[in-house]
Amino acid sequence: MHILLLIVYGALASYGIWKIPFLRKSGIRPGWLWLLFVLHVLTGWAHNLIAYRYFPEHGDIWNYFSLSFLYRHRLLSEFHLFVSDNSTWTYITHNGIVYVQMLLNLFSGDDMTVNTLLFAFPVFLGNVALFRVFSRRFGGDGMAAGAVFWLPSVVFWTACIYREGMLFMLLGFLFFHLDRLPARRSAYYAVALFLLIAYFRLAVAVVLGVALLVWWWMGRPLKRRTRQGVGLAGIVLLALVFSVPLVRAPILRAVTTEQASFQILEGHSRLPLPVLDGTLGSFCRALPRAVLNGFFEPLPGSGGQTAYLAFSIELTLVWVVVLLAAIRVRRLSFSPFSAACVLFALGGMLLIGFVVPFAGTIVRYRSIYLPFLLAPALHSLRLHPAMQRLNHWLNNKLQFLI
Repeated sequence: MHILLLIVYGALASYGIWKIPFLRKSGIRPGWLWLLFVLHVLTGWAHNLIAYRYFPEHGDIWNYFSLSFLYRHRLLSEFHLFVSDNSTWTYITHNGIVYVQMLLNLFSGDDMTVNTLLFAFPVFLGNVALFRVFSRRFGGDGMAAGAVFWLPSVVFWTACIYREGMLFMLLGFLFFHLDRLPARRSAYYAVALFLLIAYFRLAVAVVLGVALLVWWWMGRPLKRRTRQGVGLAGIVLLALVFSVPLVRAPILRAVTTEQASFQILEGHSRLPLPVLDGTLGSFCRALPRAVLNGFFEPLPGSGGQTAYLAFSIELTLVWVVVLLAAIRVRRLSFSPFSAACVLFALGGMLLIGFVVPFAGTIVRYRSIYLPFLLAPALHSLRLHPAMQRLNHWLNNKLQFLI
């Protein structure tokens, strides 16, 4: 039964990759799109197997899958218990992936392998949506836009049924519709997608909101002196906001509460992280470690697990590219879109550093930000002879693009 469902859904997905206009307009040949999708699905299945065999208690993905049966039973037979399980907004948001599993179970016959395949297709559509935005905003730069597909941590953590997959999909569609503004329908979709991002992880939405405001502000048709004045006024206003305890306290308290929920957990990849107490002083003391953890951990050899070495190498290569881009770009020449991407990535990674003390969780949480950091850096290097040759090979020899 489940094998038959895999064949049927796999065939439908393959047919869709060849025929869906949204995918055909991506600029990627259907054959390569299909191979990218297959890689995505195979990675999800491999992740399921690795989690089942090596993660404590099989990891969160299997826990969500198990809870989906319990919650379904309570929804149908013990509704008062289902209400109790979802009695607060915190419970409702934390159960988001359980609800996704419950929905997928309806079509899969309660099979995790089929669920992963079904989940992969809309997530892959979101990846393609973000690729199309990057490709247009970066002038058809194949290396920059392709960062959506080939970063190992992104593939590994978004191919399985995790929040990261949902968030990356929603980010792809959100940026796609923002790129189509001022179309009214796209505006409605963008608002709905932003709210869904806030539902699955509020911290991502907060950082994203700031980045989108910067994108809008830098893209306004204002004179340079006026834009600089507005920017300076914004910085002063932000400083004043954080100098007012009544405004500052709820923000610091929210981050402190989130960190506390991680500090009480046990894990083999724990990293040093000063405990926050809700005061500005504690944040200042934690800042150096937050930068190190959020931006650079796990360093080679840290984290306590050999598997983290692959993510360390990936992260090192990303920062090498970013450093080369920073050296080559002697003045601020980022487009408003590039500036928003970098701000979104760095802000999200810094917040992770303040909150999460585990190397494995940092890698997972950070995965959705890396393409937004790497793509603008690669685009800044597009005129370097080596990058020109690589882009030429990617776009022509490999025939990745139509």
